[in-house]
Amino acid sequence: MYPRKSRSWKPLVAYLKKKGLENKFFIGPEVLLYEFPKVLPYQILKHIRLQDYDLEYVVFHKKQPEDMTNEFLDMIKEAYKPVWANHMFVVFKKHPSKVEKLKALKYALFTKIRWKKYYKPAKEGKTGILITTYNRPAFLEKLLKRLENRKEEIVVVNDGSDTKFREHYEHIKRDFPKIVFIDNPKNMGLVYSLNMGFAYFLADPDTEWVHYFQDDVVFDNKLFEQTAKVADKDQFPVVTGLQREPHKVFGKETINGIEVLLLRSAPAHHWLIHRQYLMDNMPIPNPYPGAPKPDGGRPGQGSDADWWLLSWSPKSIVKRGGYIAAIPDLVRTDMNPKWSTWAK
Repeated sequence: MYPRKSRSWKPLVAYLKKKGLENKFFIGPEVLLYEFPKVLPYQILKHIRLQDYDLEYVVFHKKQPEDMTNEFLDMIKEAYKPVWANHMFVVFKKHPSKVEKLKALKYALFTKIRWKKYYKPAKEGKTGILITTYNRPAFLEKLLKRLENRKEEIVVVNDGSDTKFREHYEHIKRDFPKIVFIDNPKNMGLVYSLNMGFAYFLADPDTEWVHYFQDDVVFDNKLFEQTAKVADKDQFPVVTGLQREPHKVFGKETINGIEVLLLRSAPAHHWLIHRQYLMDNMPIPNPYPGAPKPDGGRPGQGSDADWWLLSWSPKSIVKRGGYIAAIPDLVRTDMNPKWSTWAK
């Protein structure tokens, strides 16, 4: 039965209004939006970080289990207590008073929830590979040959390369028919291509991680295995296979047997990034969308995409008190072989 037409609906709305939740954030079924504009529906749970919200109330809908995440269920069990209920809804509160706890005893029958019924088997997320290219089809072709046996979906964004390279790029498309190619109509700069490429993967809710490569990257065969062992949604949502000056090292850790350098900035040659991190920090702003930069920029200034995404953004891992995890010497570039100690 549709919740608003059920006998359980009106008592729930009355209770929530009595508690003054019309202008407060809380989690509940999406139909509550008509009465409570700040409700966060279950459907967005897999797209937000619950730790970003200090929520006093949570409404549990017994007949809508499919949209609840295991993380959400764990949060309720560990940090909340039931304060009101009927046969369809349970209202949980983070800091109930003694009086509320006593009043809740009369709802005990309704608040006996079989939690296992609502838990879902953990779904293994997909990993994508994003490559940006500009006027370097030979480098791109070499990189794609190294990646052609990978199972991940590969997307190449061509940032409006010059017409003299068109034939070579068209040849690459024919040789790699399983790869998705996105051609920008003109050269808009790296930021434009990154926003477009990352957005492609974020549109698929099953994509959990994205490897980003610039077209001239050469990588060690251990790259995918070792970065996967270090990557973590919360502690290390950004992992890179390269470390070089002027990016300072702030410490070292050993994670799953792999030595990791702790950074607050990293170059834009390779990243492994979690989808939630991208959602928190995108789109990357582009102060000079044309290429070349209309104002000339500062001497030596690039796109600043790496600085924004990894360091400058208000929700970057650095601003959250964490670090970028670098596993050095897994990546170098053909144009700068001195950046790595391992042979080509």
